[in-house]
Amino acid sequence: MTLVRLAVFLGVLLAPLPALSQSPRVADIVAAQMRPGWKADSGAHIAALHMRLSPDWMTYWRHPGESGLVPRLDWSASRNVESARILWPEPRLYIKAGFASIGYSGDVVLPIEITPSRSGEPVHLDATFSFGVCNDICIPVDLSLQLDLNGAGGHDSVIATALNRRPGTARAAGLRSVDCSITPEKKGMRLTASLSMPPSGTREFLLVELPGHSTRVLPSARTGDILTGHGLIRADGATAIDRSNVRLSIISDRGTFQHQGCAISD
Repeated sequence: MTLVRLAVFLGVLLAPLPALSQSPRVADIVAAQMRPGWKADSGAHIAALHMRLSPDWMTYWRHPGESGLVPRLDWSASRNVESARILWPEPRLYIKAGFASIGYSGDVVLPIEITPSRSGEPVHLDATFSFGVCNDICIPVDLSLQLDLNGAGGHDSVIATALNRRPGTARAAGLRSVDCSITPEKKGMRLTASLSMPPSGTREFLLVELPGHSTRVLPSARTGDILTGHGLIRADGATAIDRSNVRLSIISDRGTFQHQGCAISD
């Protein structure tokens, strides 16, 4: 069974909300279906959420950038599911109301890796995907995703194409060195990363994150071959971090590239 239900709560992030009679309907903005996919050699199921957005609307990557809604997948109501995670394809860079946003438009396929708790037994995914769709206004949406999996599915070229479009490595894009600095802030720390690499596109954004901590990002800037970005980290009173845990993503109009840590290994 493949089931997607939509629940919506209107919210405004970027502009005043129009009159109620002019408010867009979610059903006119996004159509969604689950693709059951196949069972991988590891025993995990590879499924996908397939969405089609109306023209001029976008939705967000795993981190929205300077402005937007962080998408969340809650699979706690599922049966025989140890974990479910989205294998995010390469996003695009958008400028909305002067802010750099990271996400997708048009036809969006988000592969989901579903690992069963007990191998060889049927899996029932009962999840809620909470995300935002934006144009002149932003609308938070909750999708109810239900899918029964027994390993009988076959290869799906649509899902396979999305898997092949995951971000590349910053080293392959010409990254030569990384320098990180940490300064205290009122509610945490400012993590600044400077990357020595040639331009990856005509427009770029450097996303600086510390996984496991809430991160608010600031505008990035390039000077010659140095691209610099900043993340404001809520560090829960910590005064030091493991720099190998820092995650760096360069999102440009020519692609997305990632690097783990504040150093270049041989």
